[in-house]
Amino acid sequence: AEATNTWVNFSYTDDLQETGSSAFLTDKRFFSFFEPRLLNIDLFHRHITKALSLEHQFTHNLISETQLAISNISPTYNYIFATDDHLYREFHLTTAKIALQWSPFSEFEQTKNGIVEKIDGYPKFTLQYTKNIDNLLGSNLNFSKLDFRTIYQLKHKNASVTEATITGGFAYGNVPLTHLYHAYPNNIRKSTIMQRFSVAGINSFETMFFNEFFSDRFTTFQFKHYVNPFKIAPRFKPQLVLITRYALGDMSHIERHQNVTFGTLEKGYSESGFEVNKLLFGFGLSFAYRYGGYHLPAFEDNVAFKFTFNVNL
Repeated sequence: AEATNTWVNFSYTDDLQETGSSAFLTDKRFFSFFEPRLLNIDLFHRHITKALSLEHQFTHNLISETQLAISNISPTYNYIFATDDHLYREFHLTTAKIALQWSPFSEFEQTKNGIVEKIDGYPKFTLQYTKNIDNLLGSNLNFSKLDFRTIYQLKHKNASVTEATITGGFAYGNVPLTHLYHAYPNNIRKSTIMQRFSVAGINSFETMFFNEFFSDRFTTFQFKHYVNPFKIAPRFKPQLVLITRYALGDMSHIERHQNVTFGTLEKGYSESGFEVNKLLFGFGLSFAYRYGGYHLPAFEDNVAFKFTFNVNL
């Protein structure tokens, strides 16, 4: 209801989901961009989910969403999750989630069309807690997750923009691979740089191969500096973006995840590069280089050269 800023939603989903992905419930109210890396994913699980959620806006700056969901999870790949007393090839989950999004420096105003955000202030903070409850409505696992993200953006007088994003996640209990963290990889497993030429993501690690790492606790840091667009012509204003990303993670009881092979991120993963966007019809080019603890012996394996596509939906 608009008067109380409270909404109740019910959804039924029968779809594929990327293994190791994690999303905040409140994101759908703010982030409507197209995520290009979805075109490259190759490790999915099928889920049939019935969900009841409650959205509530406590203040202009603080919103929440609470969800209760029942899911049947079936990996599409050969995977066994081994606990102390059972081997699972599929999972039945009953999950409760609560998410909070706090934008303390945003400013709002009342208009005839409702409340609108007048100033998009930073930093923004998002926190989400997930609890899967064993033996409730057929659930057969017990685990918890805590996820956090903060975004800071600084606009300079010369029209350039600096943005920093920190994310973190911690999962504990009997957590299958489907609900762990993959650290947003976006590199396909091909032998040459041009064979790996594909679309770059928005917040992904362009040199990290899909399914290369999984963690039950991790943090990532991303730094982007958007240089003032080059005014070459009225309709041609390409923009240079400087990028650095770092990820750190680890996993307990890695032996529980059978028939799959992956690494962890305890040595720290680093990549840096740049994008040149808005070259033609929203398309641009991206370059990234992998270095540090997970630098690979062959030079070309550390390089990602891709195209970018930026559009808001």
